[in-house]
Amino acid sequence: MFGVHYMPVWIYTLSSYVRKNLPDIQIKMYDCRTSEDDILPDADIYLFTGINQDYDAIFSFLNEARRRHPDSRYVLGGPICWSYQQAGRIEKLYDFDHLVVGDGEPVIIELISKLIKGEALPKILSWNKKFEVAQSLEMDKKLLDETIQNYYGAVIEVSRGCPFLCEFCDIRIQKDNNKPHNHTPEKIVKEIDYFVRKGVYQILFACDNFIGDPLWAEAVCNAIIEWKEKTGLNVNIYTWLTINLANYPKLMEKLHKAGFDMFFIGVESFDSNQLLETAKIQNVKAGLTDSIRKIQSYGFIVVAGLIFGFDTESDGVCYSTLDGIQASGLISGEPSLLTALPGTPLYKRMKFSNRLRDGKLGLGGYKYQTNIKYLRSREHIIENFMTFVKVYNTGKFQYTRFRNFTEVIQPEYFPQKNSTGYINVTSLFKLAMKNQKPMILLLQRILKLLSSPNRFFYFSKALLLSFKLKLQGKSVWKYFNFWFFVWSNSVIKFQDLKAEHFDIGTIDEDFDMRNLLPEEYLSTLDEPIPEHKIRAQRKFTTEALTKLATAKKQI
Repeated sequence: MFGVHYMPVWIYTLSSYVRKNLPDIQIKMYDCRTSEDDILPDADIYLFTGINQDYDAIFSFLNEARRRHPDSRYVLGGPICWSYQQAGRIEKLYDFDHLVVGDGEPVIIELISKLIKGEALPKILSWNKKFEVAQSLEMDKKLLDETIQNYYGAVIEVSRGCPFLCEFCDIRIQKDNNKPHNHTPEKIVKEIDYFVRKGVYQILFACDNFIGDPLWAEAVCNAIIEWKEKTGLNVNIYTWLTINLANYPKLMEKLHKAGFDMFFIGVESFDSNQLLETAKIQNVKAGLTDSIRKIQSYGFIVVAGLIFGFDTESDGVCYSTLDGIQASGLISGEPSLLTALPGTPLYKRMKFSNRLRDGKLGLGGYKYQTNIKYLRSREHIIENFMTFVKVYNTGKFQYTRFRNFTEVIQPEYFPQKNSTGYINVTSLFKLAMKNQKPMILLLQRILKLLSSPNRFFYFSKALLLSFKLKLQGKSVWKYFNFWFFVWSNSVIKFQDLKAEHFDIGTIDEDFDMRNLLPEEYLSTLDEPIPEHKIRAQRKFTTEALTKLATAKKQI
């Protein structure tokens, strides 16, 4: 991230509970990314958190901490605990004294109180109800005052939960998480006000789907707009939401007025077969290209999540994805490979059909390593990804996507002259200057991008286009900066990518295709499916799978 880091919001949240209920406890924060002192401070209790891909880093740090402080108690919480439990691998985390699975707010006081008193605690602590976030405390301002200067921007948790049922998503299966659990607009605005008065204008709204409850989302916008009018202050906001935002023009208008700048949206694929395969119904219904263009017409940047590796994937998925990016004018978005997150319906489907791969990386979160045996060949998956990257990073492709993006913005929604946007180049540069390594990487990024005559030519075209639009009263500099950041990042990231970097699997030649079908379908067949016909079904479409499951005579 070239020296750019975001604040670990969980610490500030749970710290408030400790400070309020156990005022004699001293609280210190050690962020492995930003702490200048390499020596871990002394403590009686250490609370760790992380996600699946942090496993090695977490345990490396745990071992060093235990060596230095053998008498302390060590507790791990966060998404990694829940995910490993879902995968049936929770024992892999047992080097910690205790594990917290689920929301931390309900257990944090009991946990610390009993550890201090030496009372017995179970190995795994969990909570049998969904914590109502509307009742949560504000973040710990004392700890924020001490540390906020280390981060690019602020993070405010605003909601948990999402009403949609995407097969590969682990939000849907967490307890009572198919409905939004929202913080109050008043609390959100109060925390915005704190950060802005501290000189922090870039704020990330952490949530599962900001428009999971559109009425609440509109109420939050109203509260922010009222605060802006009352104080004369401004803010730039980035958050996650779903493509059905395009159905709410009034809400988009208010999001623009409130200061929302960028949205992460799970686009996944421009092929409706793949969307239907994984129950991404809202994307099929919306009409992706038109919906993205409509959202971006209000001046928003859509950061698109894209996925390769679906069962129904076409031979030319890389080209349909590239065409979709250009047609919709997306200036951000690159693919990752489909991964089965533990506990999800996709994970269960892969397990049922014997298509899960073993290994420490089988818990998701890696760009070229997944835990699925794909129906398509390994060569097909790699070739599509490599072809995508090759075309994606060409100057002509990047210039066209930038030009198309600027063309969809309605005249009244071009940024004002004083609008820096969520990507603030000045702030990014200041953070990079604090550390020699990020500064060197930043220079390498620019030189690498512009060293190619082709890329330099199209970069210059985009620069000239930006000047031309400025003369027309349409400032696009914040978009240009973001586009350049994304492109240069991609060039650095993929410059040395080779086929051997992909740790992925595919089904064997003798794979029994009957594993793909539910038992209730198999039990209705009059006679077994001949093996040669099973092997002949290696290339699947949604239509073929449906016929295989229901048309007994054809089989």
